[in-house]
Amino acid sequence: MGSQTENDSYDAVIVGSGINSLVAGAILSKEGWKVLLCERNDRPGGAIRTEAATLPGYVHELLSSWHPLFVGGPAYAELKPLLEARGVEYKNTAMPTGVACKAGTAVLSTDMAANSAEFEKFGDRSAWESMFSDFTSRIDLAFGLLGADLWQRKSLKLAWQAKKRFGWRGLIGTAPELLEPAAPWADRTFSSEVSKSLLVPWALHNGLGPDDASSAFITKVISAAIVFGGMPVPVGGGITLVNALHGIIKDGGGEIETNFDVTRIITENNRAVGVLSADGRQIRARKAVLASVTPQALYQNLLSGTEVPENTAKSAANFRYGRAGFQIHLALSGKPEWKRDPRLSEVALVHVLDGMDSLSESVNASARGWIPRRPTIVVGQPCTIDPSRAPEGGSILWIQLQENPSKIKGDLAGTISSPDGSWTPEARDAYAERVLSIIEEEIPNLRSLIKAQINISPADLENLNVNLVGGDPYAGDCRVDQYAAWRPLGIATGHRTPIGNLWHIGASTHPGPGLGGGSGYLVAHRLLGH
Repeated sequence: MGSQTENDSYDAVIVGSGINSLVAGAILSKEGWKVLLCERNDRPGGAIRTEAATLPGYVHELLSSWHPLFVGGPAYAELKPLLEARGVEYKNTAMPTGVACKAGTAVLSTDMAANSAEFEKFGDRSAWESMFSDFTSRIDLAFGLLGADLWQRKSLKLAWQAKKRFGWRGLIGTAPELLEPAAPWADRTFSSEVSKSLLVPWALHNGLGPDDASSAFITKVISAAIVFGGMPVPVGGGITLVNALHGIIKDGGGEIETNFDVTRIITENNRAVGVLSADGRQIRARKAVLASVTPQALYQNLLSGTEVPENTAKSAANFRYGRAGFQIHLALSGKPEWKRDPRLSEVALVHVLDGMDSLSESVNASARGWIPRRPTIVVGQPCTIDPSRAPEGGSILWIQLQENPSKIKGDLAGTISSPDGSWTPEARDAYAERVLSIIEEEIPNLRSLIKAQINISPADLENLNVNLVGGDPYAGDCRVDQYAAWRPLGIATGHRTPIGNLWHIGASTHPGPGLGGGSGYLVAHRLLGH
């Protein structure tokens, strides 16, 4: 996307071109900084990868697909006029999510009255209304905690607001709620397996399982975000957002250069001053270098060992990756028909699972290296919001599984083997068949509609994006010891690094994964002195 020379200099050089890099680059660019994004792949976007991967006319998101975090976040609020001027159009739905489990089906909508009526069917109306009302009365603090720069003095205002509202005893008393796992919370709160299965799988979308600390809090956060914000997607796919952000960067005199593999961050006097590419090219940075990479990539590869303090190097080496992802993309000749609940045909994203027991079993099994017997399946139906993603009369499915081992120890069902533990094409395709067979129980016409199919294993995910180590779609385990103040490093450094002018952004850093652009936004504003 551009060609630079060895003598070129920029105000900021950013390693990577995912959502956080793009957001940081766009915000800095509109404030007068000249910015270069260096992308090792042949296209920008990171986990946004839009392409007609199956058949002409079928537009798939091979990695991330849904944009509620971005549309509901501060980066979009700031950049919205510029993005809209460049053709970015978001569409939404009143029926963002639903569930099909053994005990029944349900839909969670953006209509408060409809949700109360839905939970009434399962005897959980009062439980839902009480939980939702109580949590949303404090939602400003919840979202503030997840979106604040924890290493600036202004973040203390959030703590002060909480203290004034609850008092010190009340504030301390919220800690158990923040740390409670979703499974015991759901069992205590709801009587119906359907209610639990509708809500708790959303913890998976933040890298947590139902038995992990803080998964109840995350479930509440995501449920509220869905009810208030729906499930927006950009018309035409995420590439429209990537192109628009690139346009803002270009208008500021900057560029995104693809096929630019950064192998070293150049330092002088313990300050970052530029980057070195695999082919020996040097690009200078006058004010800052930002790296959207994993901690190991930053501290073990891009910096020399002598530059990294011992405690930082140790903490980076101990950074863990979570369970692996798996995706299936289908080009369909028609519309899926959900047999038990026709409403699900209009829902953006449906979880298919047996129930809470199968959810826990799959999460725990995958963490120990086992392929699940009956996984929790995320069936995304983008055409319910954006019909342009398929030819007239056709449709696509975006299928995600988040309970998979990076290395295969065995298969709980006993039918898939991998002697060396790798995700071979044979293991990948056999597992995809298992998944489709489970979905077919809910969508009987599925097989007859399939025109083309792509299966993406954990190994394939890492090949598509080097930050998805072992196929972890969240670029790092999101359990509490690697989250918030302790993300990315347990020594609690936040986005600032021990190297002057060098900043760490991306999904491995606070506020974590998802297409929100949060870390890019926070660091850009720190650089601007805001």
